[in-house]
Amino acid sequence: MRLCSVDLVNFRNYERLQLSFPGGTHIFYGQNAQGKTNLLEAIYLCTCARSHRTGRDDELIRRGEECYRAAVNFVTDRGLAESVSIEYRRSLGRNGAPARIVRYNEVEIGRLADMMGLFHAILFAPEDLQIVKDGPAERRRFLDILISRTDRSYFRDLQEFWKILAHRNRLLKYLRSREPRTLPGEADGGLPGPPRAQLDVWDEALASHAAAILEKRIHYLDLLSGYASLSLQHLTWSKEGLELHYKGLPGIGPGMDCKEIAPLYLERLLRSREDDLARGSTSQGPHRDDIQILLNGSDARVYASQGQQRSVVLALKIAELTILTEITGEKPILLLDDVMSELDEARRSRLMEVIRDHHVFITCTDPGQISQAGQTTPGCAAGWSGPVHYYLVKEGMAEPSEKPEAT
Repeated sequence: MRLCSVDLVNFRNYERLQLSFPGGTHIFYGQNAQGKTNLLEAIYLCTCARSHRTGRDDELIRRGEECYRAAVNFVTDRGLAESVSIEYRRSLGRNGAPARIVRYNEVEIGRLADMMGLFHAILFAPEDLQIVKDGPAERRRFLDILISRTDRSYFRDLQEFWKILAHRNRLLKYLRSREPRTLPGEADGGLPGPPRAQLDVWDEALASHAAAILEKRIHYLDLLSGYASLSLQHLTWSKEGLELHYKGLPGIGPGMDCKEIAPLYLERLLRSREDDLARGSTSQGPHRDDIQILLNGSDARVYASQGQQRSVVLALKIAELTILTEITGEKPILLLDDVMSELDEARRSRLMEVIRDHHVFITCTDPGQISQAGQTTPGCAAGWSGPVHYYLVKEGMAEPSEKPEAT
């Protein structure tokens, strides 16, 4: 894919920004807190309608405004010119409720699932360290977004799973407080019969969607583990070994399909029912699982250094890049947010080898970090294919510039 242009209105600190991009590498430089990361954030938002920094759309609106809009125009590797835009208003929906509008080629998309897989961009950012350092939710989110971008049915299963889980948890909380013969409509979700019998209905529905989720998570994690291991060996000259393991229900592993997984999960729900009733929530399932990251046989979250953790995340991102390219047939656009400053010269060179054939957008405070290895051909930084374009970002403005003087 090649990103042709970006158009922002009231996004973060940008009142209005319109930029067009030729092929090659694009370097956005400037002091901190000027808007460099905001620009990459807006581009990435158009891939999956989610910021890498916040889950709240209100935080993306420029101060004092009521809405934002982020739009990208791009050309696929098949030569198709397409566009994606996201608009959010604080009070546009029913009863003045906030509303988000997503458009593909200027046609409004009714379901968020239909946006997945339209525009592919991969973001390398300092926040990615959370995948290794933080709790299971960050690792699940990374895997869920990867799968959803290549399989819309997976995203729909996730949505249904969370809806059913909410119904089941609401019923569990009700039963924990008291157990009447029947429940009012709000508490029982409209289901007939005694409350405990209703749990059976929710359990069956939950098991069906959980099985579909687990089958694909385990399959994709197997792919991710293989590619990430190779990527880390490339980055570290085979000095580090990486393994990924899915930590979920015992007895569920690679090669199992959803028909085999569903009864195992249903059995686990039944066995943990009394515990769930006491807790008032569902203790088992995809919403509780984790991904174990082992570096040289040890838990990377606990034993890896900051530099090792950064290399692990970089390997995961390169693996994500490889999987998306293989499955979709499209080379994703690459967004590198101040990544080069975190890498030594050797790893920087190795990264360039991997991503040199993609349309690349980089932020930095010192452009010399990007091209310090020297020029290979006029207008081309070492390691990059195609011309290099520079943009000075200052106070919510990004303007093309000449190559800055080395500092």
